Amino acid sequence: MSDSHALNFVCVCTDRYPMKYAEILLKRFKSVTKLDFNYFCITDRPDEIKEHATPIAPFKKADGWWNKCNLFSPDMPSGTYLYMDIDIVIINNFDEEIQWTADNMSTAACISDAIHWMGEKFSSSMMMFKTGYHKAIFENFSQHSDHLTNREGGDQVWMGPQFADMLYIDEKFPDLKRNLKFHLATKNGNNLQLPGQLPASVKLVDCTGHPKPDQLGNVPYIKQNWHDYINA
Repeated sequence: MSDSHALNFVCVCTDRYPMKYAEILLKRFKSVTKLDFNYFCITDRPDEIKEHATPIAPFKKADGWWNKCNLFSPDMPSGTYLYMDIDIVIINNFDEEIQWTADNMSTAACISDAIHWMGEKFSSSMMMFKTGYHKAIFENFSQHSDHLTNREGGDQVWMGPQFADMLYIDEKFPDLKRNLKFHLATKNGNNLQLPGQLPASVKLVDCTGHPKPDQLGNVPYIKQNWHDYINA
């Protein structure tokens, strides 16, 4: 489907996650990038996404975020992948950061977890990786998935230590992706105060946890870069 030098964009949308999240992410990324990508989505609902990306059935179906382990299956189309969680909002073009990462990583790269959850720096919310180097992650998961899916910390706490040579993109581009809840918002009691504008250096807003983008239509940069793409 693609050669070893191809740039591939991939997301994962399974179970009860609305497919509109994957659709919006794909539409928005295509609208900002000038790079030549192939587009894939790992999903159990191929008919809902096939107009926007080539659907790939999970090689080992799991619960929720554990389906990300399918990214490292040896049966994935070959190439260099950019993976993004479907609750990330793309604010602006980040081709420079993509190209720099592709040129400088050994086999994998990511942006550090916002709070180093459970002491793990690795985050699976946005990754770049080359196929053929991490199939042991998928094989380990396939063999032990029944015991792993209830593991505290989820996929990234289990997955992180298995990467031998991880490039952390935020050490070069610290503001590329900011977490809405932990980096951008301030707390007022139990309420989150969100900024009305973003620094120009922020190109991706990670809406992990809650609130999700579909709850943030009154926030200008979420409306413009997410809600306005629902019917685009």
